[in-house]
Amino acid sequence: MSATVTQKSVTFVNNSTPAAITTRELNLDTCYSDTELVVKVHSVALNPIDFFVHDFCSPWVSGSGLETYSRDFSGEVVRKGAKVNPKWNVGDHINGNYQHLLGERGAMTNYLILNPQKQLSLSHMQHFKDNIGEWTQWDLCASYPLVFGTAYAVLFHKKQAWTPESRILVNGASTAVSQCLIQICKSRLGIRSVVGTCSSSSVEYNKKAGFDVLIPYDQPGKMDKIREYVKEHGKFDLIFDSVGTSEYYPVIQELLKPIGEHSYYNTIAGDGKLKYQRSEQHYKDIIPYKDAIRIFNPWRKFNFSHSFCANESGAMELASIMIQKGQFTPVIDSAFSFKDFQKAIDRLKTNKAKGKVLVRVCED
Repeated sequence: MSATVTQKSVTFVNNSTPAAITTRELNLDTCYSDTELVVKVHSVALNPIDFFVHDFCSPWVSGSGLETYSRDFSGEVVRKGAKVNPKWNVGDHINGNYQHLLGERGAMTNYLILNPQKQLSLSHMQHFKDNIGEWTQWDLCASYPLVFGTAYAVLFHKKQAWTPESRILVNGASTAVSQCLIQICKSRLGIRSVVGTCSSSSVEYNKKAGFDVLIPYDQPGKMDKIREYVKEHGKFDLIFDSVGTSEYYPVIQELLKPIGEHSYYNTIAGDGKLKYQRSEQHYKDIIPYKDAIRIFNPWRKFNFSHSFCANESGAMELASIMIQKGQFTPVIDSAFSFKDFQKAIDRLKTNKAKGKVLVRVCED
């Protein structure tokens, strides 16, 4: 491989500039330090955080430098610094969640430079045993790091003691995070009672995913049906909200086990469904100021948590084990070529994607 290549990235300057493909010359022999890897990226997955950052990045925050899109990626190591851990080598196929908020480095580029000592959500790619539809191994491995890591945080960060008798309610069974969560619950934790809410049209889809009971939110009596379930089976150890709602708070004492039993209400979206269009979005919708009150209120009547995908190795290690054992299959909605990255962004913003939306950066 020639030492000088053209780096192509999807970037923006601030919220007054559109995302665009920008290029620069990159010398692969001098662009990295002794502690860094250079990765030739093949596929990346979009996440809502990508365009939330773009939409709310005012000029006084970002300055005049280029900010690069995306976090989830898969690719091949093409350069390695002299001080990098021996577990990483040139030629390795790796995937992960490149943790950043703003900056010139981001995953939606054909060459990503990263420090594996600082980027802990990193793994050697595991081969999915069966070809899943039209998706390549690069696609599959780029699709899950952030959403799997978020599901991992929901289930494990609060040290809840899971048993087969545990009960979980998932608000928004169809989301990518919920699809990861149900696979962990069933394949690794053996939880026998996971209830989900979803649209009527998604009930069969989510039955196949493993949910034991599904309650359509677009039919009358949703909360009454949840109450009936609780009356028959008992209260929940965890209520997980993956889409954003406040409807459970007035009745939470009816649904959630007592605070002393280490039960939790856990959200990743806050009190309202996030709106992906900038014109409809407000700062208060994505800044969880009410969460701090719920977490630190000394008179709170239930445990509350707002989960995020952390910069840690545990989630990727668990995903690798599950993939090796055929226990985890990521859900992909669609994949677009690099030049059509805007179509990928538009697809995710429709709120109609079932699974991850990908961009194929290198298709060779």
